[in-house]
Amino acid sequence: MNHKILFVDRKPFESVSIERVFDQISKDIPADQFDIESQKMPYGNSPLDILLNLLFFRPKLADIYHITGQIHYMALRLPADKTVLTIHDLVFLHRRTGVRRYVLKKLFLDLPVKRLKFITAISQATKDEIVKYTHCDPGKIRVIENPLVNGLAPEPIKPFDQKRPIILQIGTSANKNVPNLIRALDGVNCRLRIIGRVSANIKEALATSDVQFENVFDLGTKDMIEEYRNADIIAFCSTYEGFGLPIIEAQAMKKPVITSYRSPMKDVAGAGAFLADPNDVIAIRNGLIKIINEPKYREELVLNGTRNILRFSSKSLAAEYLEIYESVLGN
Repeated sequence: MNHKILFVDRKPFESVSIERVFDQISKDIPADQFDIESQKMPYGNSPLDILLNLLFFRPKLADIYHITGQIHYMALRLPADKTVLTIHDLVFLHRRTGVRRYVLKKLFLDLPVKRLKFITAISQATKDEIVKYTHCDPGKIRVIENPLVNGLAPEPIKPFDQKRPIILQIGTSANKNVPNLIRALDGVNCRLRIIGRVSANIKEALATSDVQFENVFDLGTKDMIEEYRNADIIAFCSTYEGFGLPIIEAQAMKKPVITSYRSPMKDVAGAGAFLADPNDVIAIRNGLIKIINEPKYREELVLNGTRNILRFSSKSLAAEYLEIYESVLGN
């Protein structure tokens, strides 16, 4: 008889990268050993929603519970010795101050890490942050990186438009650093295509520049593949990430990438991206111009990117989760 794994997920949200990652992982867990089911939160992410989720969520029976991210507080409701928690990032600590930050830190970090035995982080940078803020034993946290999701097909490959390239920016939250990208592109003959709802400061940066742009959001997987395919350069100069999935997705789509020289972005990108200081507009601009004007350099980035993504095989990373699940059953 198979063991049952229950993926415990957040309520559907505009950004679905976490869901795509664990949909892929589930496909590579042996079906003759495990049955996998997903159960989503009944409520969203507001303070009231968090309270309602804690009060009214009724988990289905399972041998292993896996909180796949962003709802860490559910560790308080699930069996401590049967629950795995994956932590993607601690961005909530950087966006909040005062009492609200204190409460979120307790609910999303301190209490879950203290209570659970099985915790994974999607990058060494995330693990280092967890240890820094909780002072837990580093051996308690295992780094398992995100896999490359199947189905990214680069062909037919669009010829690079050196005269007026399309720069694709994925994500619009504050850490995505879009205003600095806009400033870097001011005066560059290109089209900026922004994926995600734009905030007031992004609108202000666009209004004070001559950058030609397009904005779309709420795209499905097929639409995102077309966005990658139609782009000439992928820009991902974030100031903070837990991992940076668009970096390896762009590499799989055989596109040149510019990203941040900070961890984990530089670690994820390997040699397959131009690395720039995300706070230095000139550095971002110089990187983009180098990619646009130097065909051999572009080809080198793309080639290194296709080599780099071999590290992120879904099967090998699913095998690492399988080891965690077997430890839970043994426990």
